[in-house]
Amino acid sequence: MPLVSSEEVISRLSERASPGAAVAFDADGTLWSGDIGVDTFESLLERRAVRAEAGPALRREAESHGLEAASDPNDAARTLYQAYERGSYPESRAFQMMAWAFAGYREAEASAFGLEVIERVGLAARMHPEVAPILRWAATRSIPVFVVSASPTLVVRAAIERLALPVAAVFAMSTAAPGGVIAPEVTGAVTYGAGKIEALRRGAMGATLLGAFGDSVYDLAMLAEAKVGVAVRPKPELRARAGAYPGLVELAPAA
Repeated sequence: MPLVSSEEVISRLSERASPGAAVAFDADGTLWSGDIGVDTFESLLERRAVRAEAGPALRREAESHGLEAASDPNDAARTLYQAYERGSYPESRAFQMMAWAFAGYREAEASAFGLEVIERVGLAARMHPEVAPILRWAATRSIPVFVVSASPTLVVRAAIERLALPVAAVFAMSTAAPGGVIAPEVTGAVTYGAGKIEALRRGAMGATLLGAFGDSVYDLAMLAEAKVGVAVRPKPELRARAGAYPGLVELAPAA
């Protein structure tokens, strides 16, 4: 992948911009380092704060993947997480589980929990400075910015609001919440891999994807869909497959 500056990315976007254009960013690893969804879930486990309402679904999830189904919901959630870390529990399923593991919480409670973690881990200091000029350019041009993430919607929204980023909408792992109480199930598009494109098509109101930014091989569908696909601090798996996408460029990290 050619290594290009923020200014060169902006130039490429400007050349291809047209009415109805939008840009999309993955969140974790792209806007900031690390994974705020994982940070939040690990905090949930550390505090043993998984509630009984999540227990039956966690046990079913463990059993369906050949894992011992602990009776305590916190232990069941940890079993699934350890299987994910070993690579024996699919990442897509794990990210969905990390969202609905807040079953029994009111949405406002889960958002507050996420915000506390965002503050504690210093997410603001983990922002990638090289993406800031691109976000400012989009805001100046009134080009909507969408964030498409496999982390829980409530947590990503809390992060975007805390960091005051100019984001028009967040498409992430959303849970059913009858009466404002989170249920142990994901609703809408599963925002992982090709599901990110599905979420954009559902929610972006016919916008043309001018630019897409991601760090993972699971962002490739979104990167390939855009007129300008930009890898941000790409993981090795994305770098290894980049040759199959000749238009893809890599954003140079800020000095």
